[in-house]
Amino acid sequence: MGSSQPRSNRQALISRLSGYWKMEAGNVVLMPAIMVFLAGGEIGAASIAAMIPMMALLAIGAIYWRAKLHQIRHGTSPDDTIRKIAALDTPMLVASAAAILAAIAAWTAEGLAVGLADRWVATVAALLAALEYVNYYHRQLQHFDHLSDWKRLISGGGFRKSQLRQDIERLAGD
Repeated sequence: MGSSQPRSNRQALISRLSGYWKMEAGNVVLMPAIMVFLAGGEIGAASIAAMIPMMALLAIGAIYWRAKLHQIRHGTSPDDTIRKIAALDTPMLVASAAAILAAIAAWTAEGLAVGLADRWVATVAALLAALEYVNYYHRQLQHFDHLSDWKRLISGGGFRKSQLRQDIERLAGD
């Protein structure tokens, strides 16, 4: 039984990550499509400026989790991918900040937004970009998809360092 348990945990992780990277990749297209649909197709520059970092961060998440899946499945090192993603830390922070500024501009600069729905799209996209940045590069914010993470959070364990941050720090120590 002792040898089947690690295999069972490995298979569960493979199953979880197999769907997870695909979900993140799908959200690169799905999230902006939903936003544009809900805005009735009426979006302006601020919404587009806010959606781009959101989409980029979702793509980074998909690439990262796919690399981790390959590590578990095939024993391939994700380190080159992690180094490339790590190099995007500051640019993605700047892009997320720019998304927030675009959303603020949509609300405050006369004529920048197409309408109220456009302002909300810019705001939601900027918020999601900021949250995805924190979730990947600093602290794991997402806890709804894995019971042990949820239990840790509600038991007072707080937000732990993200897996990507742990990997970046591991590589920095090499």
